[in-house]
Amino acid sequence: MLKFDELLEKAGGRFQVFKNFRLQADRNLTEKLTLCIPDIHLLERGPNDDFLDRHPEYEERFLDFLDFLLPLKKEEEEDLEIIQIGDMFDLWQAKGNTNMIAAAYPSFLGLMGKLKTIYVVGNHDVDLIRWYKDRGQTFGRRWRYLASAEGKIRTLFEHGFQADFANNQESWSGVIGREITKIVGMMEYINPDIDAVLGSTWDSIVRAFSKYNVFTPVRDPQGFNPHEYLRFYINLLEKYNQGTTLDHFGPEALDLSLAVIGHTHMARLVQMPKNGRNYYLLDCGSWVNGGHEIGIIAGKDLAVFQWEVKGKAPKGIKPTRPRRRKKSLSSGMKRKRTGPLP
Repeated sequence: MLKFDELLEKAGGRFQVFKNFRLQADRNLTEKLTLCIPDIHLLERGPNDDFLDRHPEYEERFLDFLDFLLPLKKEEEEDLEIIQIGDMFDLWQAKGNTNMIAAAYPSFLGLMGKLKTIYVVGNHDVDLIRWYKDRGQTFGRRWRYLASAEGKIRTLFEHGFQADFANNQESWSGVIGREITKIVGMMEYINPDIDAVLGSTWDSIVRAFSKYNVFTPVRDPQGFNPHEYLRFYINLLEKYNQGTTLDHFGPEALDLSLAVIGHTHMARLVQMPKNGRNYYLLDCGSWVNGGHEIGIIAGKDLAVFQWEVKGKAPKGIKPTRPRRRKKSLSSGMKRKRTGPLP
């Protein structure tokens, strides 16, 4: 398995640690070099396409990243794993079927196919599983993915909507959220930035409550929330380790310590001790609205990196600006589809 420093040397300065989000765990978490690509939200290149965000040069940066990975995959073969952790497509805003998106980004999908990418479903492309599973087709998507090290399952990969009350596509709250999203989606055709306006308002409310601990004054007396989903995932990892989930694993097979997610579009890496051991949460950020983060795991090493085009940013790319955080939810709208997906 390629080590972090060896990967950085091969990248020639194009991987830059994001906000010092790098640490070493107390045990091996993977047996492979694992690169996690977070939310992309591909559409048909229209004004609502949050990946391009009306900046075509963002595509050049992502293709540069994939071009770097292709020879690396040939060298490392099974020792390199690429995981796209959901919301590759933004189906709730799509004009038609997924073929229109695939036709708009043939280079992306072709390269990711050559990389043997593992796809985890997100709330914005959950319909790829929901509407076609009865036909025995999920287009290579899965709800979650597990990785092992030293004979134990150590790392869980899932999109992150499962921890989001308003976005959880497996609960009643997600049904309500889905209807709200349909309305927001229609509004975006009138004003493409309406999601940013609504998201900023929501974030202001959340910051106020978090700062003054309105909801949890006893549990969080310090007024600091290290990650909004931290408790959810630590509790989930503990349930897995205790063998109390619905998944068919015995406690002897499990030693989960790390959860890797996307969804929030806000990269973070946090560690928290509980019941005599350390747990970790790696939020990989996004490739939406100018984002270019990647979560990377290699043995004990964890980090969030940003991909910078060699030498300088592509023409027109400025330093990354504050990200528009989409508060929209998965529409759950049934989309017709013909033809293959990656």
